[in-house]
Amino acid sequence: MPLPETIPAKISSEAAGYISMTPVARQELPLAELVERVLATTGKDPARIREVLSRGSFVSGSSRYRWPGLDASEDDLGPLLARFPDPDPSRLFDAARCRRVVLRGSRGTVEIDRDAAAQRRLLRKRSYWDALISMLETLAPEYQRYSYADRVDVYLAHLTPETAEHLQQEASLLRFSTLIDQVRRRALQEAELFVER
Repeated sequence: MPLPETIPAKISSEAAGYISMTPVARQELPLAELVERVLATTGKDPARIREVLSRGSFVSGSSRYRWPGLDASEDDLGPLLARFPDPDPSRLFDAARCRRVVLRGSRGTVEIDRDAAAQRRLLRKRSYWDALISMLETLAPEYQRYSYADRVDVYLAHLTPETAEHLQQEASLLRFSTLIDQVRRRALQEAELFVER
């Protein structure tokens, strides 16, 4: 029996406190949408996805999804999973399609969104995003995985001490003082780059 296109689901918040009660929303959820949320946790592992669908319960972020359990065979899942991209280590880093960078260090992480970092300060010819991407490109970021949660390919660049120091110096190009402080206070070691297909 083929899988249904939609399933009746109950969605509730996992953020409920000790006494508070949260409402339960009922809706017809497209199966592809549910599977996409499951992929963010399981990856394209048919056995794990079948287990979640059969169990009829899944937590994504602060929401719990419940539905009547589905008995899905690998043949049933094949066409559904084919709709979603596969990880592709042969993909080269494409700076023009990079949308976000997470700088990681021993003192925490800093998330840098392209839109925020691409804003130029008054009388500056380039943005922090320009400086960041040009420096990271020279490090030849390595393909890591496909993120189903973010719908992007993820690359990793290991920072040299010189590159890390230069990234911190260039932070003055940022328009937001809190972001400048975050970049300068972290002992930067690596950068995760999120690239749209």
